[in-house]
Amino acid sequence: MVNLTIDATSILLALLSLLAIGTINHFHHDNQSEQIDQLTRQLSELQIQTDALKRTLNPDTTSERNVALAAHAKRSTQHDGGHNGRGLEDTGCSCSLPSGPTYASDFGVVGDAAADDGPALQAAIDSAAASESGGTVILPAGVFRTHEPLHIPGGVTLQGQGYGSSPLAIQFDAGGSTIAYCGPDYAVKLTGHAASLRDLAVYDWPYPAESYCENTQAAGGVLVEADATLIESVIVSNVFIYYFVGGTALSLVAKNNGGVPFGNYQNVRIRHAKTGIYLSAEEGSFVNTNSFLGGGISGGGFESCVYAEGPGACNDNKFYGMSIEPPDTDISHVYVTGSKTNIKLHDVRLEATGKSLDRPIVIIDDSSYGNVMNGILGHTHVQADLNRNPGIDLMSQKSVSLDPAPVNQFWNGAFKGWDSVNRILPGWNVGQTNTDITILDSSEALFPDHNVMSLDYKNWGGAFKLQSDKTLLTPGHDFATFGVYARSSVQGSITAVMRYTSGSIISSASHSGSGKWEFIGMSALYDKDSPYFYFSIVGDVDLTAPTLTFGQSPATPGASLMSSSGARMSGTLTTGVAPCTPPSSGYYWTCPKNEGNIFLMDMQGDPDKRIIRLNQPTADRFDRGTVITLMFTEAGTRVEHSGYIELKSGADFVSVPFSSITLMADTGGTWKEVSRNNYDASGTHTGSVAICFPPTSGYYWTC
Repeated sequence: MVNLTIDATSILLALLSLLAIGTINHFHHDNQSEQIDQLTRQLSELQIQTDALKRTLNPDTTSERNVALAAHAKRSTQHDGGHNGRGLEDTGCSCSLPSGPTYASDFGVVGDAAADDGPALQAAIDSAAASESGGTVILPAGVFRTHEPLHIPGGVTLQGQGYGSSPLAIQFDAGGSTIAYCGPDYAVKLTGHAASLRDLAVYDWPYPAESYCENTQAAGGVLVEADATLIESVIVSNVFIYYFVGGTALSLVAKNNGGVPFGNYQNVRIRHAKTGIYLSAEEGSFVNTNSFLGGGISGGGFESCVYAEGPGACNDNKFYGMSIEPPDTDISHVYVTGSKTNIKLHDVRLEATGKSLDRPIVIIDDSSYGNVMNGILGHTHVQADLNRNPGIDLMSQKSVSLDPAPVNQFWNGAFKGWDSVNRILPGWNVGQTNTDITILDSSEALFPDHNVMSLDYKNWGGAFKLQSDKTLLTPGHDFATFGVYARSSVQGSITAVMRYTSGSIISSASHSGSGKWEFIGMSALYDKDSPYFYFSIVGDVDLTAPTLTFGQSPATPGASLMSSSGARMSGTLTTGVAPCTPPSSGYYWTCPKNEGNIFLMDMQGDPDKRIIRLNQPTADRFDRGTVITLMFTEAGTRVEHSGYIELKSGADFVSVPFSSITLMADTGGTWKEVSRNNYDASGTHTGSVAICFPPTSGYYWTC
């Protein structure tokens, strides 16, 4: 049989070589170089096919499974045609490849919960890591007792048969695979890029009773630790981590300038632990951009469920759709600390049915900022500086989140009122003379009612600083977002600049010089002790719609809003105008509320009327402080001084053609006069009110 195998293989190799040589000769004069390269690659692939066939026919093959897998590899390669641009093309590889998965049972694992399966299982993993067998180690159903950590290196997957029928306790049924760890260390350590753990349970094994295993608590279940190295793209999927009440179920740790990024943790179920998921980065190290999809943390014994800390960069780790619901935790369900640390919880369920209502379910240390949290907050509250964490949108009967009002603090964001003679622009400091300023035609406007200001930089005297003359800044805000639309053909012509919370000056990206409108801005923690915002201009540029808002919401250029705290306007204020008609009888008038501040008094042909009360019924009263103006086109209507309408000097107002009186609403449906305009044709003010004119010279007046 051996000779037959060798002869058959030799004949096949000879035939393949002759075929290749003949084909090369055929194309010798037609696209010679290209065809020879192509056929050389084909010959290399045919050699690989031959190797696979030899492994199939080799009588020393260790199992029928390997024979079948080698034959399958051969058929797959033939189906591809050997030159389809996929697979092994251009690799130059002529070595024998692993024939399929690595089966842990081939290395002697037992899975009866009594035998120590650690050495055999590690041997299977090491075989896969050395490419002596396939990179996926298949763990059969069973309970595999181990006393030392399993080390899963880069590129190797340990895959079981699921974790049984229950996510609440290991049932040892339904063909599940359980790693039953008995020792003081971590049960499983993933130590290289793309290491993977799938479809099994990891159990801090406590059996038999009163044994070493029962009296020894593990440090944790699964550890990804980058010590002076980088470990990325780890996958943990459909894994049940159970009963690590003396340690951490899942840890991602970076130290000595190491890093743990880009991991993917899907449907990880954690039940009973001291810490559920622990994220930690030493100074100079990082744990970031890892994703946790679904899964849940429940049970008892927890100090915290998700614990993230620095001082290194431990940030942008995202949790999607996870349920975190132990009845109580000693610290909190979620705890975040460190100036470079934050987490992002999206559509997460947080519940703590046994936690005292005065204890928070989430604690964000004051040093941490930029956390994002949304979903369901079932009990208690969040303890955090919400101004530093405006992305926290968890709300309950015990606490609410905060979103700073999106009010543009640049009160003249429309660039109105430019005085070119005196070089004055309301709301802005534009005193530097190294830039000529003009306001462009309205046809250039990017937003309605917003001027475009063109700056011609003269290239001397350093950068021109466009800075607001006053910005509403309060200790209640931590983040600031500001910027401006800019159009320029000069690269780097403008940047946004601010003083960061540390006191250092930071700047945004600059204009690309594209000649198009680009929004130049930034968002960061600002220095509240000495706030400083400006636009640095070192090239010709057109500007419009600057905006500064608090929080981390996107900028809102083109919006100049008013707020209940006050407003300054550079444009036109337009108010409503409505008619006001006499009552059917009597002297108690009611003008239409909520339809305007200016009322055209329609006397309906009979101006000889009296107004003693105005909107006095409770339902018709204006809010205190509302200012209205009554305008009269006819003479003879009298507004009488009374306890309901208090007029200046107690003098009644009597209308003349095109006169008016302005009143302010006070309490209880009463009014106070602000001003009046009711001159008669002779220039005398009616109602016993006189006008006082200045003296012809000096400062001595006589009324």
